[in-house]
Amino acid sequence: MRGSRNQQGEEDVQTPFLQISGTQDPPSFSVRRLRFKWLVWGLVGFLELTFETGVAMRTTPLIASYKEQLCTKASQDVDKPIISCQKDHAIASELALIIGVFQLLECLPMLLLSGVYGSIADKYGRRSILFLGYLGLVLSSMWTTGVVWLVPRVPLKFVWIGPVFTLIGGGASVPLAILMTSAAAVAPSTQRVSVFSFIHGTALVAAILGFGLSSATMKSLGNYAAQLVGLGLMSSALCLSLLLPTGEVAQSSASRPEIDSASEYTNISGSRTQPINSRHAVIRSFHNLLQIRGAIPLLIAGFFATLGQRVQILLLQYMPEHFSISFSEANTFIILDHVANLLVLFIGLPLGNALILRWRSFNSCYKDIALALCSSALSLVGALILSFAPNVTVALFGIIVFGTGIGLSSLLRSIFVGLFPPERAAFATTLISTIKTVGGTFSGPVYSYAFALSLDLDRMLQGLPFIVSAASFVIVASVLITMVKKPRVRRDISLAILSFSWLAKYLQTISLVYHMFLEMGQAVAQYSRAPRRRSKPFLEPSRPALRALVALDLSVFLASNST
Repeated sequence: MRGSRNQQGEEDVQTPFLQISGTQDPPSFSVRRLRFKWLVWGLVGFLELTFETGVAMRTTPLIASYKEQLCTKASQDVDKPIISCQKDHAIASELALIIGVFQLLECLPMLLLSGVYGSIADKYGRRSILFLGYLGLVLSSMWTTGVVWLVPRVPLKFVWIGPVFTLIGGGASVPLAILMTSAAAVAPSTQRVSVFSFIHGTALVAAILGFGLSSATMKSLGNYAAQLVGLGLMSSALCLSLLLPTGEVAQSSASRPEIDSASEYTNISGSRTQPINSRHAVIRSFHNLLQIRGAIPLLIAGFFATLGQRVQILLLQYMPEHFSISFSEANTFIILDHVANLLVLFIGLPLGNALILRWRSFNSCYKDIALALCSSALSLVGALILSFAPNVTVALFGIIVFGTGIGLSSLLRSIFVGLFPPERAAFATTLISTIKTVGGTFSGPVYSYAFALSLDLDRMLQGLPFIVSAASFVIVASVLITMVKKPRVRRDISLAILSFSWLAKYLQTISLVYHMFLEMGQAVAQYSRAPRRRSKPFLEPSRPALRALVALDLSVFLASNST
């Protein structure tokens, strides 16, 4: 953005002459900086809303198109009507396989290339990497839409080629990270949490709008039209991403330290100039990881928490298959799930946080563990209700309960980062994010196999995927319970006990020394009162001689003082 960079240069030249002091900005500069901040936040929110709405609009119509094409192919092979294919378990198993493998292939670029593209964005600018990230996702969506259109002439499994295009840009996690970094770069450090909550809330609102619009579009225009509308919204976000400012402008020299502390990319770029050995630093970091009690179990909990929460995507297959409803009606359950997520994130978690801190004298670690236990328990109960739901009403209640456990992921991240010293917070955040990406990568194949197995078992374990999800939350709760029994914060208590025991030993030692000196004094007193033998009386001076010696010493002392 050449014009903005020229404007930045002009402002840097004019700022020293306009500033009254070294710590205050002139009113005109403050107004420009405030406008620039709201411009960046507005564009970030609009891009997130537009792109995520398009993604949500395409999700359900794409799954419905997959099943429709599979059903059409099966009907042509065995000469049976399409309506009878809707309850065919072989078709449902193949659909679960296609979606699971596609989800696995989508997560691999994020796992392998997100760090690479983050470093490139740090070096060459965020706007270009944001454009590349959106471009790869749009090309992948175009490919899957084209395969659905040409599926009579090409195999449906060709949709697995679509995630290859996400190698351009690193997958869906890179644009989200770029948007969060751009929004946080123009905000003070005290507002970063609010910025992240704003972006997360915008994504949830976009999902609610997208699934709602897809239901209306599918009923009136069909599956393919809903996919095209969603693709159009994603393409619009791709074009608008070129308007995003870089995020480094409109800051005075006095305010740069605050912005640098608020931007993780700036810190990373600054640390890259330090002459350190990266291989030894990584080895030392992982060695320190093994020394921190509770770090490895929390990483395991983060993996299983992500695995358990990713069962949500199966609602679009599970509800139509077991309750004989349409895909557009199944969208309603996804919308309710996201509404529950939104309410919990912005009302439930802050309220629970305030109540725990008010009623119990917990520190931040205990508070996060208590909230995480509640979230895992709610997710566990919701998954069990969904696995054994006899009708749609009970399943609806289970979805709402399951959605209230959405805060588990953020709470586990907070607990894990709290185990590390402040200078290692970036390493801890990157590590827990990578583990969650691994959990999302394995979730596709795990749940596709579990869903296919549940169809083979028929009525015995029809909710097997949700039982797997419930088992994941049991593991998470077990790890958190062990943290409650011997958490990191107990070290403070143990140090206090150790200090008191050391003080007791110190006082005991002083008492022992006192009694020892007392006994020595008593022994000396007894010895002085005892009768003594004068074996050599000629060596002992007489009393007059002693008096003469003392008088001599005093005379010498007085004479020396007078001189």
